[in-house]
Amino acid sequence: AEEKLNTLRLNNDLLKKQLQERNQECAQLEMRISSLHGQVSSCQAVKNSRDEARGEESSPANIAAGKMKKVVGRRNMVDTARAQAEEIDFLRQELDKMRQRTFPSFVRATRKRVAANSEMEGI
Repeated sequence: AEEKLNTLRLNNDLLKKQLQERNQECAQLEMRISSLHGQVSSCQAVKNSRDEARGEESSPANIAAGKMKKVVGRRNMVDTARAQAEEIDFLRQELDKMRQRTFPSFVRATRKRVAANSEMEGI
């Protein structure tokens, strides 16, 4: 009976020692948690300060809207440039027509004469 009592006391002492170690570990972890909370709050304050300095442009929605605005603007410029190029081509054709009326080219007459001469030579 006394041996059983001694083993129970040893087990009790061992469990008390484990309990003290775990309480110490828990206290260390609590200190670490509070330290990490402080670091997180300071990092959050720095991030908020940077965001305020940048303005609202740093939010993902505003960044996406800005990119979309650039894409749409570029597309509009490309469409305008294409329309202007077509208009310039049309105006060049009109200018060539006006030049032909004002300064007739004898290219057609020359072509007809050359074609007629080649037919004559072929006969």
